[in-house]
Amino acid sequence: MNKNQLKNIFAFIVGCLAFLQFRIMGTFALGEIVALASTPFIAFGKFRENKNARQFVYMAFVWLLGVILADIWNGTPMEDRLKGAFNVIFLISIVPFSYWLLYDNPRRWIIYYFGYTLSVLYNYYFQKVFESDFEVDTWRVYAYYPLAMWVAGYLYYKNKHLLSYIAIMMFSVWTLFNFSRNIFLCQTLAVILLLIFNSIKNQNRDFSELFSKRFLRLALGIGVGLFLISYTYENLASSGSLGDRAQKKYMMQQKSRYGIASGRGDFIVSLYMIGRSPVFGYGSYAKDKDKIAFKYKNSHDLNPYNEPYNKNDMIPRHSYILGAWVFAGILGFVFFSYVLVAIWKFFRSGAILYDSRITGLLSYVMALMIWNILFSPFSDRINFVLFMMMLFILQQKQLSEKSIVSNG
Repeated sequence: MNKNQLKNIFAFIVGCLAFLQFRIMGTFALGEIVALASTPFIAFGKFRENKNARQFVYMAFVWLLGVILADIWNGTPMEDRLKGAFNVIFLISIVPFSYWLLYDNPRRWIIYYFGYTLSVLYNYYFQKVFESDFEVDTWRVYAYYPLAMWVAGYLYYKNKHLLSYIAIMMFSVWTLFNFSRNIFLCQTLAVILLLIFNSIKNQNRDFSELFSKRFLRLALGIGVGLFLISYTYENLASSGSLGDRAQKKYMMQQKSRYGIASGRGDFIVSLYMIGRSPVFGYGSYAKDKDKIAFKYKNSHDLNPYNEPYNKNDMIPRHSYILGAWVFAGILGFVFFSYVLVAIWKFFRSGAILYDSRITGLLSYVMALMIWNILFSPFSDRINFVLFMMMLFILQQKQLSEKSIVSNG
């Protein structure tokens, strides 16, 4: 068994442990512990050569500084200070390992991700505790989401593009009947982009030309896609085709002053709370002790289920980027703004097409990652870090290849 095969097996094992969580001063995954324990035994040279990967670490330290300053300013309890700091410290610590795992063979990410899907399913069936049947149904969708992306991504890897699109769209439509619409939105857009990618490839054109000469056409295509997605969902939900529960939710949101956006009420509340303390936020794991967020929710039709106030409820943070801003102040926002810009630069450079075999899975996961940054509470550090390292590695390989061609 050669080194590459051993590394493939190791990637699968790390993936299998990536979502097996335990709590000690915060939530950690066994995969993170393995990554951290392996760090002293890996070579750091390749990581240091990648400017983007190094910059990612520098910006994470900016986030950590924000955590420390926000906690001091807000007088955060020591336990929460440690949890907030270690959340970022652990993220920084696993960056070199994540880069090392993928730099020599980016396709290894597919092997890791298969293990990750098994880890997520294990967490759902054996670790997660649910308080209602509604929670069981909701979390089942997200438990099978990574597996659906991996299956579709693997079909794409095998050059079965049409089957890949059918697989991810069948799952996405199924999620509409299970009280989830963001998956349908994200993956429909991913499929639209993949169709555009393939049309560029078939015409043997440089992807970067699309932005310099045909950006308006691309934007128009995405805009039409968004309209069709919204139109399809609204008609299915309002007619009752998605079931009574989806119809009631849709009608309730239509009556709200925010319309369908009220489905992301915590996002709106987060923005309001940030406006009250934009520089230093509220400190790590800040509680809504003055009932400000709760009162705002109720007065703006953002509490449709009339959930009661609980003094232990944290200030809403249903977004990577806004959650970091709520907890760590403006420097938390700076970090995730940098991440969004980095993803955009990766996409704009055309590096997403560098290895066409993994473009499918990369596109499906990228759609999910952007959604999470904008609308989901931060979790799953190792998966996030591996995704970002994957982008930086592909960018560097693309640049190196272009440099060789231009110099040749």
